[in-house]
Amino acid sequence: MKNIQTILNILFGIAILFLVYRQFSGGSSTEEQASGGKKNMPRVLVADSGNTMGAVAFVNTDTLLEKFESFKAMRQAFERKSMQAESELGSQMRALESEYMDVQKKIQAGTMTETLIKDAEQSLGRKQQELAMLREQKTGQLLEEEKSLSKRLNDQIFDYMQEYAPAHGLKYVLGYTRGGGILYAADSLDITPAVLEGLNTKYKGK
Repeated sequence: MKNIQTILNILFGIAILFLVYRQFSGGSSTEEQASGGKKNMPRVLVADSGNTMGAVAFVNTDTLLEKFESFKAMRQAFERKSMQAESELGSQMRALESEYMDVQKKIQAGTMTETLIKDAEQSLGRKQQELAMLREQKTGQLLEEEKSLSKRLNDQIFDYMQEYAPAHGLKYVLGYTRGGGILYAADSLDITPAVLEGLNTKYKGK
């Protein structure tokens, strides 16, 4: 009897897959809010003759992730898979909870023998373990999917910058985000609009 009364509490302890949404989440960029939503014109930099190391520029990564069409597509696909997994787990959890409540009613009505109660405990316990294993499997699959999408995104940006930076006389292109390691970046060094336009053009051309 004690075992069967703890199963419902165990069910409510099952987390459902909101472990990997940190990277694949949207939101308006700080840069766009600060500029009142105005779109900056793409700019092209030339090598800085006063800098022996060559020109330096930066890309606002928040804006890039918000407006890069490839990332939007990845995020939407990931959200669909996450919602599908959540729905599957939720459905099975509700079915198990319903079964538990049905057994509880029969016990309270005195219509179950001790043998039947023991069998019900074992059955519910086994199904709870299977559900926990399924949760771990789905979580692992989403984690792997997130890693794969992150790699694809990073590869797309990295490969494009291998073409863009040398063509525009740039020796360093920094990734800027508010609250990150770069404390100040002059607007004149911001190449985000031009890079974003090039990335989206290349993505749409595939």
